[in-house]
Amino acid sequence: MTNQLSNSIDDIKFIAHRGLSTKYPENTLVAFQAAMQSSRVDILEIDIHKTIDDQLVVIHDPTIDRTSNGTAKIKNNTLEELQQYDYGFWKEIKYANQKLLVLEDVLELIAQSSKGLMIEVKQPQQYLDIENILINKLQQWDINSDKIVIQSFNKKFIKTLYNMGVSYQLGVLIDRKKHWYKKPRFKKISEYASFINVHQSVVSKRFTNKAQQHNLDVYAYTVNDDYKAEKLMHYSLQGLVSDNPETLLN
Repeated sequence: MTNQLSNSIDDIKFIAHRGLSTKYPENTLVAFQAAMQSSRVDILEIDIHKTIDDQLVVIHDPTIDRTSNGTAKIKNNTLEELQQYDYGFWKEIKYANQKLLVLEDVLELIAQSSKGLMIEVKQPQQYLDIENILINKLQQWDINSDKIVIQSFNKKFIKTLYNMGVSYQLGVLIDRKKHWYKKPRFKKISEYASFINVHQSVVSKRFTNKAQQHNLDVYAYTVNDDYKAEKLMHYSLQGLVSDNPETLLN
């Protein structure tokens, strides 16, 4: 592209989606450690669900079927039951024996790093009291609240956190299907959130301008190729979520 970009690379936060998940098995220790060591990564992004014994486990799906050698629903099993499976072998045999992590495993990494943490709470409506369990676990760690951001597709959940008076940045995820033709209610969202994280296909100059008129930062997910990333740089975004942020736009 020959037009001058609205953002320089220094203006953009690069967010490692489930760790460096192009190369490593997603949401595992090896993927997170690689992200922590990358000078390009500013923020680590993770997903959490809740087990039947109230443990917050780091996994994207509501089941372990896709990313382990087992079959089980997170909400119906204990942490001990779920940790008997292998969460790395499916990617490559050299990543075998990766265990299912809990939120505390990730907080330990973040506490020792200058990088931030973006927590996506998956399907919070399924999990009784997950908001209090999450905040209690976060508060047990001596981590600057400015380093933690919490997001969800569930607006009601984010509003609940806001009403609890938490000090963490809160955001709403915006999907492609629901908002391809109908734009989000930016003003309403801005009453309880400080950012939106939107599917890359929905982003436009008009979209970001409208969001930022309501003091909402805008992040785009999941951006894995240079052409798309360069196009998005014209739209004054605050961050790009990527499976391979360490090589994006190099």
